[in-house]
This record gives sequence, structure tokens and C-alpha cells, in this order.
Amino acid sequence: MAERARNGSIAPKGLFVGLCTKDIVYYTDEIPKKNHKIKTDDFATYIGGPAANAAITYAALGGDATLATCLGMGPESEAIRKELDTYGVKVLNFAAYETTPNTACILVSKDGSRSIISGQHPFTPNRSFATDVYDFILFDCNQQEISQDILAHSTEQTIVLDAGSVKPGIEAFLQKADIVIASEDFRDEAGNDIFVMSCKAVHKAMTRGEKTILYNGTEIPVDKVVAVDTLGAGDIFHGAFCYGYFHMGKEAEEALRYAASVAGESVKYRGPRAWMAKQVSCNQKECRNG
Repeated sequence: MAERARNGSIAPKGLFVGLCTKDIVYYTDEIPKKNHKIKTDDFATYIGGPAANAAITYAALGGDATLATCLGMGPESEAIRKELDTYGVKVLNFAAYETTPNTACILVSKDGSRSIISGQHPFTPNRSFATDVYDFILFDCNQQEISQDILAHSTEQTIVLDAGSVKPGIEAFLQKADIVIASEDFRDEAGNDIFVMSCKAVHKAMTRGEKTILYNGTEIPVDKVVAVDTLGAGDIFHGAFCYGYFHMGKEAEEALRYAASVAGESVKYRGPRAWMAKQVSCNQKECRNG
């Protein structure tokens, strides 16, 4: 189904499965030391979570994105759902509780690096649904209960794995994934990376921050940029890869190059969305020029 969508005129539909949070970001000059307090009047709130950021990116670039997550049922959750709708992201909410997960992020202004505390509830799916309307499914593996249920019901979809770190139950995803994009921190207890670990995927890539991307035995250069804010850059990379590969029909290596350019553009600005106006405009111009 996914190959037909990539090569035909039907816009491919993507399902992004995993975490959606409210990110509270504090911009400071340093990380606080143990038992110390840092004061700042520079802070902001964004929608966060790997799957949510990837879905927003895919939709903003022009793709058809649905997010399967546990968003919560309260007023804050509804506000986030409405904001996701403004980006064109449809939401499948599996939450059976009231509150929305919150994440605290400290962003060091001098180099754009960040430290994160991710609030996550022990989610339990409250319903099942058909996956056959989607061409591909991206898992961030942060919500195992939902992810494993959807993985078990996936049939013809291309499976993309956002492998940030090794989590319990990851083996099932590695044995079913067609594409794995891993960070250099994704290693098992023996220290094996994605290129050594047992994995079904034909396409394996490792992102390494500002260093080259490793892909199936080759190295893909990454443009040097001055990073202002790296929050969500990896998630944006995954959403942009999906857009390049599935929607634009690029081969995997070219889709990785495209994703690197989008993510590189995103870190030049503060916040995870400021890059969109320029990048989406460039993307539309590229489409018009063939």
C-alpha cells in the first residue's frame, strides 16, 4: 500500500503513535547545580512529545497525519487537541484519565542544548481501531501499551521506528520495522548499535547530532548551523523524513538528506515551530518547480 502511495497520485496517510505532552521550556544560561535554584523570566509552553512533533512536521509540510496518543480528557487536553487541529493533525485519543502529561525542559541559551524531564502516565488503551487506512506507521515507543497493540494489528503498512533509546519490548518493533532511524544513544546492554542489533529493517540510519548521519554503510553530511534551540529537532527530523520518503517519493538516502536540512533549519530559531513558515514556503516552491 505504501509503495503504491509513494509512486502514485494518492496522498499517503501517516499514523504517528506515541507521546504528546505539554512542554514547559525554561531558557537559562546554565543547568542548575544540585540543590540550587535558577530564576528566569524567559519561558514558554509548547506541544511536545516525539510522535506529536513528528506528526506536526509531516502535516505542516503538506502530509496527511494522524496522531495516536493518550492526550487526556480535561480542558488542557482539549486545548492541545485544538492546537493540533490548526496544524492539520487528526487525533486518536486513547486516554482514560483527566490530566495531560507535562514535560519540563531547560534550554541553555549559549549553545541550544537542553535537559528534559518527561512526565508520562502508565497508559492503558481503552479502545482498538483499524490500521488499514494508513500507508505507514511511525512509533516513538514511549507508550508501549498503545504501541504494541497497534503494532500487532498492523498488516501492510510500512513501519518506521524512532529509536531514541532502548526501551522494554523494543525487540518486537525491531523485528517488524522496515525503517529504523536511531540515535547514537540507541544501544543494548552489550553496547551494540542499530547496525549490529538483530533487526528486520532494510533501511537503518543513525543520527549523531551535528555529525554525519550513518546509513547502511555510508555517511551523509549534515550542514553546520548555529543552534539556537535544539528542542524537538530529532522529532522534526523524523517527520520530515516521512514526508520526503512517503509523500515526495524520495529514496531513503535522499529523504534522510532532506530531513537533515529541515531539522537543521529548525534549530536556528527559538521554539519547535518558528522554522515552519520559511521551510513550508521553500517546500511549496520546490513542488511547483517539479
